[in-house]
Amino acid sequence: MRRMTAALAGAAVTALVVPALVAAAPANAASGQATSRSAGATGKTDPVSALKRQFRTHHGVRLTEDAKIIGEGKQQRGILAHSEGVLEFAGNGVAASDLNSRFQLPVDDSKTKNMFAPSRTITVKGTSYTSGGAFGDILPEGKKWLRGSKEIALALANPTQKLLNPLEPATLKAALAHTTAKRPGGTWDGTRTVVHSGSMTLGELYRISPTVRTLLGAKPSAKSAPLVVTWQLYIGSDQLVRRAISSYTQSIRGLTSVDITYLNDSRYSDWGMRSAIKAPPASQVADFDELKIGEEANKDAYIELFKN
Repeated sequence: MRRMTAALAGAAVTALVVPALVAAAPANAASGQATSRSAGATGKTDPVSALKRQFRTHHGVRLTEDAKIIGEGKQQRGILAHSEGVLEFAGNGVAASDLNSRFQLPVDDSKTKNMFAPSRTITVKGTSYTSGGAFGDILPEGKKWLRGSKEIALALANPTQKLLNPLEPATLKAALAHTTAKRPGGTWDGTRTVVHSGSMTLGELYRISPTVRTLLGAKPSAKSAPLVVTWQLYIGSDQLVRRAISSYTQSIRGLTSVDITYLNDSRYSDWGMRSAIKAPPASQVADFDELKIGEEANKDAYIELFKN
């Protein structure tokens, strides 16, 4: 059990240390419903066009997301991350985010507990600021936020870092083009939906998706490019995405004797809500070289966190 937990934690840490744009703030349900009615009133459209019409400055969408890393086999264990927040748009897509996240580990392990403490991450103009989480106890006195960088990404919010981002027009268009089945999806965010199901390879997603290119940092190898990512997109009557489920299974043999499945379930609501996300006050922000990593902290754990 301990070996499985360590493997899952290692897999989560590896996936966590990457840039992300995800969000959190109070949502305005009324404005979201008004936007949905307005979209429907303009006549039928396609999901990509409906998405692009949402890209207005200081407007956004509420995100509620559950992500799991699951170890398959006789001693199946999992790590669950729950995130809630707001994604704020500009003319080209998501421009800012504010996200609160918490984790649920399969067992109470004191060695990894601090790494998976609740956190809040704000991302503005490509820079992430994290409060709490793995670094909360080692910030300098008077500082509440740790600033991210290209070398050290701080979006410790989502252990799967979903490979299918339905808020990218090109990715959404490609996914829908790979639809192999449709069925009724029930009611989400007050609208009836249709589920579009399909799959794409990691190589295909890398060519299409800016999110995947950022996450991977380099073109996938010949061995990993054929990795299959399956997905389900719940499209509302106004053609906006209300739910996106994606998953893939990857072997990490050497850490454990079983494969690991990554599952992401994202729900989108209150489309068109007002949002004005700002960076934290500069006086409360610290950089990584200011952290107090010494005798009192588990220094090896933090070093391990950023190993490639």
